[in-house]
Amino acid sequence: MTMKALSLGLCLLAIAGCVTDGSATLQATKEHEAEVPQQTLDVRIGVLLAQGDIAARDGRIDQAFHFFLLAEKLDPADDRALVRAGNLHRTLGNRDTAEKAWRLALTRNPQNGVVHESLGFLLLEAGRYSDAYESFESALRFSGGSSRAAIGMGLASEKRNDFTRALGIYDEALGGNPNSVEIKTYRARALMSLGRFAEAKVVITQIIDEPMPITWIVRGDLFAIDGEYAGALGAYLETLSEPWAYQRLGEHAMRRRDYEKAMDYFRRAAASSPVFFADAERGLQVAREHLGLGDKSR
Repeated sequence: MTMKALSLGLCLLAIAGCVTDGSATLQATKEHEAEVPQQTLDVRIGVLLAQGDIAARDGRIDQAFHFFLLAEKLDPADDRALVRAGNLHRTLGNRDTAEKAWRLALTRNPQNGVVHESLGFLLLEAGRYSDAYESFESALRFSGGSSRAAIGMGLASEKRNDFTRALGIYDEALGGNPNSVEIKTYRARALMSLGRFAEAKVVITQIIDEPMPITWIVRGDLFAIDGEYAGALGAYLETLSEPWAYQRLGEHAMRRRDYEKAMDYFRRAAASSPVFFADAERGLQVAREHLGLGDKSR
């Protein structure tokens, strides 16, 4: 992102902030609106927003922010330019600026469920799980039962280790979307986290069409929990690299106190990728200690 694009994006927020605070800009805008029919204003804004969308898709970030800025100036009471600016900032990795843009947009249109949902996932990624949960609740309230918002609430609950709540959310969401592979997968994971492994297996084995990466991981975890390492490895390798698969198998073997298997998988992880070497070596050392091997040669 260029400095010019960032400047335009921040300028958009600055103008929005001034309007929100009720500055002289708002009065000037109201006088301008008195002269221009709202329908004409809406058309102009729509054209600018469309131009901004096209520029963003083409990678012309400076121009995209410029069009959004012009749309914002036409009607500072309209939330659409801010929403788009937030979306673009999110795509560019500017999470703090995206959050500011979306929160300003919500002061103008608090019932925009899509923005609440977007904000929820942003907060979830930032580790702000309670705030994310609240955003997803608002999204559900205004979006008529969005499956994505429900999933977000479930994920936020899982992050807070409230797996019972997460399971309840997934169960309710599944009632409105019974064929969702995503909801079924997260439901199986919540069951697994609650120690209800048999139920989790039933759910995960019923997913045949278009499994997601997380589906394969949960399936692999369930195999590994039962000590079925070959099946677990096959499931993991559908979506994970070999080092990741070996490291995960080693960790499961440790939980089962199957220390010789753990040593084998940690060795494979360490040999497969330097990225995993340190973690695998630590796991290997712990397994050796449990086997009473101390610092003897491997």
